[in-house]
Amino acid sequence: ENNTCRLMDYRNQAVATFTVDGRDLICLPQAFELFLKHLVGGLHTVYTKLKRLDVVPVVCNVEQVRVLRSLGAIQPGVNRCKLISPKEFDVLYEDCTNS
Repeated sequence: ENNTCRLMDYRNQAVATFTVDGRDLICLPQAFELFLKHLVGGLHTVYTKLKRLDVVPVVCNVEQVRVLRSLGAIQPGVNRCKLISPKEFDVLYEDCTNS
């Protein structure tokens, strides 16, 4: 089940989503591209903010990365990816828009 990807309507965009341990988790790099790219310098800034917010993203397994690449959610050369819950992303988004 962890490797089954579906598209979730999140903030009026179709975002790649996996269910891991009963939680819906969205592709962080894809969500960054869609919602945060214009607000923060880069993904490294996002990871720094997540640390400060005590949010620990879930690291994708190899199969999840393959699926995300095939969907175009992440770039072809990318071999690592992280997942985050929509609620956690909401917290991150708030932080990026209010800092």
